[in-house]
Amino acid sequence: MDFSFLFRETPFKAWSADHIAPIAIIFIGGALAIFISKKWVNDRQQHIFLLFLSTIPLLALFFFMGVQLAIGIFDYKEDLPIHVCRLLALIAPWTYWSKNKTWTGIIYFWILVGTFNAVLTPDLQQGFPHWEHLTYFIMHIGLVILPLYYIIVMGHRITYKNLWNAFIAANIMLIISLVINWLMDANYMYTCAKPPVATLLDVLGPWPVYLVSVQLIGLSLFHLVYLPFYIRGRFRKS
Repeated sequence: MDFSFLFRETPFKAWSADHIAPIAIIFIGGALAIFISKKWVNDRQQHIFLLFLSTIPLLALFFFMGVQLAIGIFDYKEDLPIHVCRLLALIAPWTYWSKNKTWTGIIYFWILVGTFNAVLTPDLQQGFPHWEHLTYFIMHIGLVILPLYYIIVMGHRITYKNLWNAFIAANIMLIISLVINWLMDANYMYTCAKPPVATLLDVLGPWPVYLVSVQLIGLSLFHLVYLPFYIRGRFRKS
């Protein structure tokens, strides 16, 4: 079979069909999976599908790195799984197997704030059907669907403690990334410079000002995605 179409280079344009179509297709598929799992499958099947959802982003990451290694373009300064979304692809299966509710809460906030932003403002150079384009959206949108499945189908509840765990863990990762970037002369998690494409960081000031700005915005967005659970708790008390 001819797979040359996966290497066809076409520039990616934000909010073009190359951007909107994969979001729509994968989100619709995810919504159907959540609906079917909630209504018509038993507990065992729900857990099997959760394992499947937890593994998809990791498989996309492995495929991405595997192709890079195979064609000789892998760069340890850019392509190790240290960026937040790639790290989440590694954490997701472990969170499932460990049944660690602390990390379930952390990935809820990291994904719905961080990964969702990466879906809206992709750090992507190639359009459809290039392998970089396909793996990027499969990994990132697959991650976004995952916490929704935990909440809607598996019945997990997010607490205010989870919010602060996620914020503290994010700051620990920021510090670790600064050390790694200093040792490797890299820019993982964009803590030493802004990404080369247009993102929210462009309006948050120069380095290192945007590192502080993004903390404040991130904490505000954490509270925003926590709001449904806060409202639910208030209704229950009343």
